[in-house]
Amino acid sequence: MQQSCKECFQALGCFDYNAANKLVNKPFKLCPGAGCVFATLTKCELTYTSLEFLKSKLFRKDDFLVTQYIEAVKEIQNAVKTLRASPNGTDPLDVEYFIDLSDGLQEFMAIRLAQIRIIIQNAFMDQKNDTIVKEIESLKEKVNTYQLKKKMGPLGIGVEHELVMFHNLLMAHNAIVSYNFKDATIFMYTAKMELNAWRELCSNQNYSEKSTNKPEETSRGLSWHSFFSTNPEKQSKGGKRDDSPNYMQWLRKFHSSLTAKMTLYFMNVLLDRETNTGGDLKSLWKKVDSDDYHGLWVLFVFLYLDESVALIYEVTDDVKFHSEGYVCAGVPYEKPTGKKSFPFIYSNPKERPKEHWPNIISIMQSHDPVKSTPFHRSTPIHFYDKGFGSTYYMIRVDAHVGLVIIYMEKHATPDTAAFEFIMMLANKLSGVDIVLSLQKFND
Repeated sequence: MQQSCKECFQALGCFDYNAANKLVNKPFKLCPGAGCVFATLTKCELTYTSLEFLKSKLFRKDDFLVTQYIEAVKEIQNAVKTLRASPNGTDPLDVEYFIDLSDGLQEFMAIRLAQIRIIIQNAFMDQKNDTIVKEIESLKEKVNTYQLKKKMGPLGIGVEHELVMFHNLLMAHNAIVSYNFKDATIFMYTAKMELNAWRELCSNQNYSEKSTNKPEETSRGLSWHSFFSTNPEKQSKGGKRDDSPNYMQWLRKFHSSLTAKMTLYFMNVLLDRETNTGGDLKSLWKKVDSDDYHGLWVLFVFLYLDESVALIYEVTDDVKFHSEGYVCAGVPYEKPTGKKSFPFIYSNPKERPKEHWPNIISIMQSHDPVKSTPFHRSTPIHFYDKGFGSTYYMIRVDAHVGLVIIYMEKHATPDTAAFEFIMMLANKLSGVDIVLSLQKFND
């Protein structure tokens, strides 16, 4: 039974649920209680990694997966009681092994229940980023304390990769929002390495009933964006589809979204490095897996505007701001003041619309005092200045950055093209789209 259980953990850790379903028959014959536990665990894991539990269905409770994991815990406890009271010919070594394993299984399911809660909160935007970060840090500590890697092999290792990757993605998001290029780079790189290690773990497993399909391996190039690119469709020379489960694909999509946002925020820094290797702005954005924000904005300005699109960063007392996103060690910090405390971090056309600077600052301070992002508002601020004869559309995309579109004409009512464009960008940059996509993988 021990070998069968270990192979089940391998199959589950590789998301190979067909193999896991076949393998549960072996421990089931030797120990019926263990077989039931692994059958239920396989069903739960399939539902969890597919994100199926986020979809509401008729005649099914929204917390049905939580109920399934709780039932699995009860099955474990009942199986242990039965084996202790009446082994019925089960090998004593198998009885001892399963009783020892039962603690690890229950600890694993406790971790999964906490992860389900985090994903649901994230999918329906019920929690702030910092709260989720703290919860994940707590779960990482518990995984180490429980020694799930030792007890459950690839399944336990996969949980650790999953938590570490998600944690680094959230920390990277916070670093990008704080305009911290150095920390954002480290967290993004670490997240990618976790994904690579996770996928490599799946690729290297050998067990009975192994299915032929498995997640594509990721490449390990050394260019700037290869440090961050996690899109197997771009990296697979054979054009094979990504067979990894929906949740792993969502984490990769989250990573790609942050890569695009980071490229936009730090475009000037990255462009300097790109040109040093013979590249240009076009080649810089060509390496981004997801949205080419610069290309979208160039097209929009060309089609609709005679002025500009810009990102303005609001400097605050609690976060240090450096124009390049980093500073050499030992350099004293001087907080920007006056208009310089609202620097342009992006503008298209490239020339900053400095004549509009006071108006933009006024809009950000007076018309949006609570700093509402698309998570809390569905329309941009619409403002017309008679003196300049210019119309402004502004919305926050995160705690510090405001997205502004400027027209040199009067819009008595919001322009449809401007409204749709700015909200499309704001939903992407703020993370609304990536959060909502959690619910759409099974559509």
